[in-house]
Amino acid sequence: MSSVQVAPTRMALTVYKGKRVAAKKGFELLKKKADALKMRFQLMLRDIQKTKLAMTSQAAEAFFSLTQAQYAAGDFRHKVIESVQTAEVRVENRIDNVAGVKLPVFTEMEMG
Repeated sequence: MSSVQVAPTRMALTVYKGKRVAAKKGFELLKKKADALKMRFQLMLRDIQKTKLAMTSQAAEAFFSLTQAQYAAGDFRHKVIESVQTAEVRVENRIDNVAGVKLPVFTEMEMG
């Protein structure tokens, strides 16, 4: 228990009841905040898992295509790098506020 001396009066009882109510409310708010962050985290994990599964087949296909192209044309890396003028894909970032916590969100923008 606590080593704080409390006077046995109604006023002290009222003060400590108020403190108890405030502590309960604070606990509930923190619990809601944690739950909201957990839900957001689970959503992010699902999205990452879907992306990884989609990338496995695409990466194998891309590597095979690169190997075929290098076999047919030799080393053409420098020609590709020189021919690129601007980026085709750009990333836009914004801040989402989830239960008072600022989370960065990145979205892909395709440039024509």
